[in-house]
Amino acid sequence: MSTELFMRGLFALLMGGCFCWAVHRNKNVEDTFDPERKHQRYLPLVSGVILPVFVLGTAAVMLIVRPAGVEQSILSMFFSLFLHISVYYLILLALLPFLRRHFSATACAALWLIPNYLYLTQQSFMELPAPALTLRLPMGTAGVLLVVWATGAAAVMLFKIASHLRFRRHVLRAARPEEDPAVLAVWDSEVAAARFQKPKFRLVRSPVVASPLSIGLFERSTRVVLPEKQYSPEELAFIFRHELVHIGRQDAWSKFFLAFCAAVCWFDPLMWLAMGKSADDLELSCDEAVLQNESDARRRQYADLLLTTAGDGRGFTTCLSPGAKAMRYRLKSVMKPAKKFTGGVLVGAVFFVLCMTSGYVTLAFDAGTGADVLFDGQDPAACTIASARNWKDDSQQELLCLDVQGFAGFLAALPMEQLTGNYSFTDGPRETIIIWDTPRGTLSTVFYEKAVKVVPFYTEKMEATWYSVPGGMDWTRLEAFFEPQPALYLVFEDENGQRFADINASLWRLEQGGTVLEDRTGSPEDVSGIFGYEEARQVRFSFSLPVREYSITAEPESGAPFTIAPADDGLLPLADGPALYRVQAALEGSNGVYGAEFRFAVGDAG
Repeated sequence: MSTELFMRGLFALLMGGCFCWAVHRNKNVEDTFDPERKHQRYLPLVSGVILPVFVLGTAAVMLIVRPAGVEQSILSMFFSLFLHISVYYLILLALLPFLRRHFSATACAALWLIPNYLYLTQQSFMELPAPALTLRLPMGTAGVLLVVWATGAAAVMLFKIASHLRFRRHVLRAARPEEDPAVLAVWDSEVAAARFQKPKFRLVRSPVVASPLSIGLFERSTRVVLPEKQYSPEELAFIFRHELVHIGRQDAWSKFFLAFCAAVCWFDPLMWLAMGKSADDLELSCDEAVLQNESDARRRQYADLLLTTAGDGRGFTTCLSPGAKAMRYRLKSVMKPAKKFTGGVLVGAVFFVLCMTSGYVTLAFDAGTGADVLFDGQDPAACTIASARNWKDDSQQELLCLDVQGFAGFLAALPMEQLTGNYSFTDGPRETIIIWDTPRGTLSTVFYEKAVKVVPFYTEKMEATWYSVPGGMDWTRLEAFFEPQPALYLVFEDENGQRFADINASLWRLEQGGTVLEDRTGSPEDVSGIFGYEEARQVRFSFSLPVREYSITAEPESGAPFTIAPADDGLLPLADGPALYRVQAALEGSNGVYGAEFRFAVGDAG
């Protein structure tokens, strides 16, 4: 398992545990009727505003800052949410009969709301090693699709909000504060039992409603509305408790979130079906809380109240009886409550799966060739390689380019697609890092199995951009332009021939055909080496390229330099005490012979 998956799994497990604890905590708090307790009795499990605020806020900031590929990034975020929410709700719809049969209504309602926390998967610490599926689109379609998608989503959301505000104004225009002392006595009793501290919502009556309801997203503006109808004290107690459960759990915001999901997935017809089912589960969950520990007689009273109440639950209102479609199931749950699991573990496990499966499908947009992307319009012939390094199977290898212009031409013609999403691409078996000196400044390119990371250090923001390579990287062609930089590998052994240290000697000077490729003469940098010379009695060495000839000179800390003749098996005896060692070698490369000088130290010498 990669580090990224482990970190994501650990975080998802912790968050899933928090959800599990929250479900059981809320149930225990709701089961406690003591009005003297300070904490509110009915609590929200998931805030319904988190994901909408994150998505809209992120999109707004990106449009203001306008980083490279802003349209693609926003479209990718919406696509990721659409795909995961749609698939998740489709599965939830299929499993809903089973879940309702075996788990509490509170747990079923919570399952509709936990996608609110999908914003966590968009954070940098939740990156994945690589996407499992990349959907490719022409670059020019990003802006068009984003406009179409955003227009549809905005239209749906504005319609929902306008409908809510219109209905609220219609209901409250003729409303008046409740003044009946008997009704207010029941109201105060239920508010006290729900343990609201200094509640800001109010009780009113309105002649235009047929069913009791609560309307308002914010507590200060929330009104519990009674129709112009007389209810018995027992009925009033049920009505007020039902609406107070909705208010305490912030179910109006839950409906706002579900409307947001419908807006994001506005062209998916299954989402509209899911919205109806989710509203039913919110009401079933509320019924479950209202009737906690009630007798069969009281349950019959509540069922009669539902049957005699016809509702209108437009907008983000919560209504005692919003419609007849779910009435039969609600009545059955009221009159014949089955013993069910609380569902805390279920909610936690579902969140874990939701979090771990998010982000594996992403979008990529045709960005052109490497000439457009890597060199950004600069002449590839004017760009030179400053350094090249290859990581393969956890080992590092410095590279020399045999044909800089040929390699630049290969990259200039390479088709590339701009990737979106949150990926590291570090889980592959290899990567090659090329640092370029360009007319504009330093450019970093990192090549992976299926992607390229480009960082132009000459720009102000130095933002990294990821590109996918259709069909994957052609390593055979790429490797043909490079060969390993001359290197000297050292394995130190003690007097018993036991290996205890591996290092690479420092490449001090390198030339080929009269051209100096590396020269550290006069450099203040230390040479590589080890300090345990008391243990080091010999060293085995090997070169990265075929060797024609070489010589080794030891410069002890005290005494005159001397030449060491190694054995045929590459075993070099070491001096007694600290010493600096110089190795002069002629190595055979693809384009000719390299003249190289390596240095390493044993002890404090050098």
